Order: sequence, then structure tokens, then C-alpha cells
Amino acid sequence: MQLSLFQTKPPTLRPAPSPLGEKIRSVLGPRLPEAAVEDIVVQIGKDPINLKVVNHRISKTGDFRAQHNGSPARITVNGNLNPYAFLITLVHELAHHHVTLDHNRLMQKFTLRRKSRPLPHGKEWKEKFHTLMQPYMNCEVFPADILPVLIQYLENPKASSSVDHHLSKVLKKYDPPDPTLRLEELPFDAVFSLHGKRIFQKKEKLRSRYRCICMKTNRIYLVSAGAPVEPV
Repeated sequence: MQLSLFQTKPPTLRPAPSPLGEKIRSVLGPRLPEAAVEDIVVQIGKDPINLKVVNHRISKTGDFRAQHNGSPARITVNGNLNPYAFLITLVHELAHHHVTLDHNRLMQKFTLRRKSRPLPHGKEWKEKFHTLMQPYMNCEVFPADILPVLIQYLENPKASSSVDHHLSKVLKKYDPPDPTLRLEELPFDAVFSLHGKRIFQKKEKLRSRYRCICMKTNRIYLVSAGAPVEPV
């Protein structure tokens, strides 16, 4: 019988995939840039949350609801977003979740000074959003035309990426074809429909919005320059 002086190293066994991780991959994998999926699985797996992909909503692309009266915290994201907009929106909402968790942990510590609740899109959220986006800030996740615009946006992110016209414009290039244009692309006095409902006439620009007249009621509305509209 021969004895070896060197122990044979057993093969490294990968841990079995968790049911939660597999569920996250199956739901979000087809909707995200491929290179971002595993990092998202890790991020969500650390602090699980009720996550739901929903139909298109006109007023918002994502939403966060904190835990309340026994109901778990919840995130919803519009399912019609392209993969890059979906990722940005999802991380945006995850940042709200993490800020809420941090605040709750702080409140559990004994202190004579009560900590005020962070503003929805205040300093804490901006810092958390910036931090959570870092694993994705590379050319494997985002195309070369989106990445520099996104970097600039994250220096001082707004309540919605659609509010930042530069980011909204470059993200729209990756949307499926549709008949809409941005309001700012229409000429003065152009007639258009908003969300396929009421008909308006475009007037002068006031800062980031245009004064528009509803053709049915003659009422004045201020519509965002980046609003998707359909020429009539």
C-alpha cells in the first residue's frame, strides 16, 4: 500500500441555488441586461422584498411602499420598460427600501434625540441610489451612449429618470418602436394627443414645460417637454 504525503484536494462544490434566487432570475432575468442579473439577485436576496412587475402606468414607472400594519414592503416596476430603464427604475426603488431599513435600524437604537424621517428623494436616498448603482456602471451592463449620461445623472439624481431629459432621451432609443414623439420635438402650434386621450395644441415653453391648450375645454395645461405625445 502506498501513502501519499500530499492530501488530494476535494473538488469545490458550488452551493445549491436558493429558491429565492431562482425565482428572482426567472422573473427579472428576461427584463434586465444579462450582465446585471446576478448582482440584482444578490442585492434583493440580502433584504427580501415583495417585488411585482406590473402593466404600463402613465403616471410612474416604479413605486415603493414601506412595510405598514404587518404588510411587507413592496416594489412595483412597469413591465414595458426596456432593460436599461428597468434596471435604473428597479435600483431607484431599492434605494428607497434600503433608506427605510437604515432609518428603522437607527430608530431601534437608544438615543435621546429622535432621528427625523429622511425625505423621499433627499440626501440619504441620493447617496444610497448612487451606491447601489455602482456594480452596474460599466460597459458590460450599459451601452456606450447611455453610460456617460447615466454617470452625470447620478451626480444629483432626480425623483424620476424621465425628469432628466438627457437620460430619458438616450434611454428611449432602446424602447420598442412606437408612434409617439417627445413634446419638445413638435413645432409651435402643433396639435397632439396626450396618452391617447385628450387633444392639445402646443404653445410657448415655460422653463422645462410647454403651455398647452386643451382643444375641447380651452383650459391651459403645463406639459413636460419630454412627455410622449402623438401628433394629430
